[in-house]
Amino acid sequence: MSLSSSSPAGKEFRLRWDVFLSFRGGDTRECFTKKLYESLHSEGVRVFMDDEGLDRGDRIDTTLLQAIDDSAASIVIISTNYADSHWCLDELVRIFESKRLVIPVFYEVDPSHVRKQSTPFEKGFTDLENRFDNLKVSKWRDAMKQLGGLAGFVFTNSYEGGHEKLIRLLVKRVLKELSNTPMLVADFLVGLNKRVDNVMDLLQLQSNTVKVLGLYGMGGVGKTTLAKTLFNSLVGCFERRCFVPNVRHSSSKEDGLLSLQSNIIKDLSSQKGTRSFMGDVNAGISTIKRIVHENRVLLVLDDVDNVNQLDTLIGKREWFYKGSCIIITTRDTTALPEKHVNLLYEVRELNDEEALQLFSYHALKKKDPPPAFLDLSEKIVSLTGRMPLALEVFGCFLCERRRVEEWEDAIEKLRTIRPGNLHDVLKISYDGLDEQEKCIFLDIACFFLQTEMKRGDVIDILRGCGFRGEIAMTILVQKCLIKIRHDNTLWMHDQIRDMGRQIVMDENHVDPGMRTRLWDRAEIMSVLKSNKGTRCIQGIALDFKKRSTIVGKKYNEVILDTKSFEPMVTLRLLQINNLSLEGKFLPDELKWLQWQGCPLECIPLDTLPRELTVLDLSNAEKIKSLRGLESHNKQVPENLMVIKLSDCYRLAAIPDLSRCLRLEKIMLDSCISLKRIHESIGSLTTLRNLNLRRCENITELPSDVSGLKHLESLVLSNCTKLKVLPENIGILKSLKTLEADGTAIVKLPESIFRLTKLERLVLDSCSYLRRLPNCIGKLCSLQELSLNKSGLQELPDTVGSLKNLEKLSLISCASLTQFPDSIGNLVSLTKLLAYNSGIKELPSTIGSLSYLRMLSVGNCKHLSKLPDSIKTLASITELKLDGTPIRYLPDQIGDMKQLRKLDIGNCSNLESLPESIGHLGSLTTLNIDNGNIKELPASIGLLENLVTLTLNRCRMLKQLPASIGNLKSLCHLNMKETTMSDLPESFGMLSRLRTLRMGKESNLPLISVENRGSFVIPSSFCNLTLLSDFDAHAWGLSGKIPDEFEKLSLIETLKLGHNNFHSLPSSLKGLSFLKKLKLQNCTELTSLPSLPSSLIELNADNCYALETIHDISNLESLEELKLTNCGKVVDIPGLECLKSLRRLFLSGCSACSTKVRKSLSKVVISFSLPINLDSMNINSSISENYGSIYFNFYFVCG
Repeated sequence: MSLSSSSPAGKEFRLRWDVFLSFRGGDTRECFTKKLYESLHSEGVRVFMDDEGLDRGDRIDTTLLQAIDDSAASIVIISTNYADSHWCLDELVRIFESKRLVIPVFYEVDPSHVRKQSTPFEKGFTDLENRFDNLKVSKWRDAMKQLGGLAGFVFTNSYEGGHEKLIRLLVKRVLKELSNTPMLVADFLVGLNKRVDNVMDLLQLQSNTVKVLGLYGMGGVGKTTLAKTLFNSLVGCFERRCFVPNVRHSSSKEDGLLSLQSNIIKDLSSQKGTRSFMGDVNAGISTIKRIVHENRVLLVLDDVDNVNQLDTLIGKREWFYKGSCIIITTRDTTALPEKHVNLLYEVRELNDEEALQLFSYHALKKKDPPPAFLDLSEKIVSLTGRMPLALEVFGCFLCERRRVEEWEDAIEKLRTIRPGNLHDVLKISYDGLDEQEKCIFLDIACFFLQTEMKRGDVIDILRGCGFRGEIAMTILVQKCLIKIRHDNTLWMHDQIRDMGRQIVMDENHVDPGMRTRLWDRAEIMSVLKSNKGTRCIQGIALDFKKRSTIVGKKYNEVILDTKSFEPMVTLRLLQINNLSLEGKFLPDELKWLQWQGCPLECIPLDTLPRELTVLDLSNAEKIKSLRGLESHNKQVPENLMVIKLSDCYRLAAIPDLSRCLRLEKIMLDSCISLKRIHESIGSLTTLRNLNLRRCENITELPSDVSGLKHLESLVLSNCTKLKVLPENIGILKSLKTLEADGTAIVKLPESIFRLTKLERLVLDSCSYLRRLPNCIGKLCSLQELSLNKSGLQELPDTVGSLKNLEKLSLISCASLTQFPDSIGNLVSLTKLLAYNSGIKELPSTIGSLSYLRMLSVGNCKHLSKLPDSIKTLASITELKLDGTPIRYLPDQIGDMKQLRKLDIGNCSNLESLPESIGHLGSLTTLNIDNGNIKELPASIGLLENLVTLTLNRCRMLKQLPASIGNLKSLCHLNMKETTMSDLPESFGMLSRLRTLRMGKESNLPLISVENRGSFVIPSSFCNLTLLSDFDAHAWGLSGKIPDEFEKLSLIETLKLGHNNFHSLPSSLKGLSFLKKLKLQNCTELTSLPSLPSSLIELNADNCYALETIHDISNLESLEELKLTNCGKVVDIPGLECLKSLRRLFLSGCSACSTKVRKSLSKVVISFSLPINLDSMNINSSISENYGSIYFNFYFVCG
């Protein structure tokens, strides 16, 4: 089960805690649980643990039960005395009632004893039975039995690796489970429920109008948090959605608005794979205008500060499809004019109670302050103005300060601040840093944020500056001054960033050359052009965008004279992307030089500053060579730690680097002209990372790599001409990652077994690699082994010795026919992927893989059965068997209590499902696509968590069981092209159903019309009030569609073609979200009633009996109208009013041609719209030119 806890369609938010720790304090608090808590917390996992210092078995209150309900998962550390406490057992019952992920740790107890409540739990339960009623004790026993039946971690005194290894495995498990809501919100969500309810009431989403909501308020009040929470709550209600962060900051960059437009277009376009336009802002506006009219969209623009941004990014409100919602956050109400915004909501500071809670969560890690700190906390809340950002940062500042005197001192500092001055409040946390931490904070705020660097890259630069980067980064995170995103980039609240930049600007308001850091382009160019640089300047970030080469268009090249840098003797950091330098001088103290797009063909390394540690020349298309180290008489940048030459595709050679004695990283990925690696690289004793990805012309590596004693990562992916790895590769004792996928290697060197620290080995697409050496089993640290699409014919038995292997991927290994029995010894394996391989059977030992979560053997054309031992895969969450010739599922499959996804599509030999499938209580997705299942077992109604059920092309399936109505969570039911002819009356109980696709093939007479009879929609059908997509194509619907259809108020797509009904209900007009109505080949339909104005497509082709069409002048959004072969239609009233019409098909409609021609002439004159009428037996053509718009009309007069 995923740790995601957001329900996109409802008013639910990300749960407050990721993990709840349940444990018996006296047994494990100090020796194990506290260490586990600290390890999880250091990885950013939000853990609830009662840290009062009391024994959890002695005291419990509602706070703990609330925490269980508000946690995405629980780790239950069950120890000898756990069941002695009825409070612990109450917790356990509540944990299982929450129906979320449970990870047991059997701490010095046997899981079977837990399951049976035998020794050492027997005495405890005997005592409990004497004190409590039978019902309560029975619940406790059931919970213990359930816990004992789960796969978990068993710890004994003899556990190899002790507490540290167990904690490491638990942290890995939690991090793998952890998945965020669509937008990461905040750690502690206080006061949001009320705000969201207020906004929801304001939005009134049930109406069909376009809502543009402006959320305004001062900086740090929580506008972005509210916007993200609204986005998470609404995301499932819209076809397309887009969240645009930091509009103010992004739009200030070169081509910033163009980049933002590109992101919006990519996210909101309904065409998959739509390429971002390459043009100007005006072209972007035109594209946005087109795509926002296609679907009901949700768009959030965060931190807007002027009207021009709205003009550029959303245009006009009337462009948007009806029911769309745009949310804008801003500090300035003048950025929210009425022409754009029709709803306003002021985001105010928290009330006293909410503010106190939020502060307490950050400062004390609990909801309410203890009595000794209550008065102090209330004073702090008052002094910070109840602003969420200030409460968070100041709370983190005080988190490690637990003495009352320290809090009193902090309050005195707060009293000196001007009321409402948020920057000064935030600066108190900054002032609490030491000098080095302050320097690093300012470097991040002024430089590294805007470069969107990874955490590791920033630490490399900081280390090069002599700073304790790792420690400082951890401290800044702990103090809530920065955050690390999940892609490892740095994030900082714009108010904190602005506070940091203001500190730098306050160094000198008049002369920027007297400041320590420069990031504003205009100020930098002024300082450099006027030679106003001083020794004060420590860093400059000047990033000109790469200029595209466009025929006939020239750009002015930016050229700087290096003499401008001479006064800057303390310059540490310099970014000068995509510009040219004249001269050779650069300050000696320079540590980081990023010169992406460097225009030089040869880089003279001997001219680089002596103290340089990080050199980034990526994307320099002209560089062919690096020179200057040939002679020992020349200066060497002896401190150089990182060389980045990624995407320098003309680079042909690397020089002798043996004199770079501190080199740790060499990045040469996508240097496609590089043919050889200098032998000196094999002797770089400090090298940790060597990346040669996509160096397509490299044929060999240095023969001697004995010097690479500290190399941790070697990436050779897609070095397509590389045939051998160095024979002495085993000497790389520190190697953790080896990626050799897409190479031409035939075998692995025998010495590979010496790589005892290797964690990841990737050999995908090594088509010449047939076997692995037997010594592979000695890779004792290996966690991932990937051989997808390789020529592998067999796995050696020794693979079972890989005790730490977590992922084994063998996808599309066509020559691999079996697994060795030893695979059952992979005690840590969580993913076994052999999709589309030649596997013929699974060994019975596979049942020993107690931690296996994903088994993918789909499309294995020779796999005909599953072993009975599969029942013991208690941790499995995803099982893919699609496209295999299996004949049955074992009854034991019902024992897979954690299974969430089961794919048995295209299993043509599978004719029935076991009743035990109803025991899969966690199942959310069941795919039986294109199968020969004859019936679904009644037990399927027990799958209370099933969200998606796919039965497409199950042509032997004739009916659904009545129990189908019990699937309370079902949202998507796909059952196209089956032989079903009716639906059970219970069908209307599927109250969450949104998609129902059950169309049949109109050209395939599965059952003759005479034998089929008429399909009657069940009376309960109209209870499906959330239904948005309904396809009943060719179901034999006859007579009249019931008026109750209007209850399906959220329907957007209605496909009723190839049916026999003669009329549609007049209530159809009330379907205010309907966009597509398909009625083609309804040969008995005689009239079209009034239709909803939201309609975009109407298809009534081949409705031969159709005579009358109600006035369609209200269909202002209609783009396509198909009435081919509707020969009895005399008039199309309102046709001339269709402002959005783009495609009109009237072939075979001879009866109405005169009136259509007359209507269309009005369209040309009145609306000047481009309309195409296809194939009307052309006998006249009109071509008009009105200004710059051309019109071509082709009429059919049959």
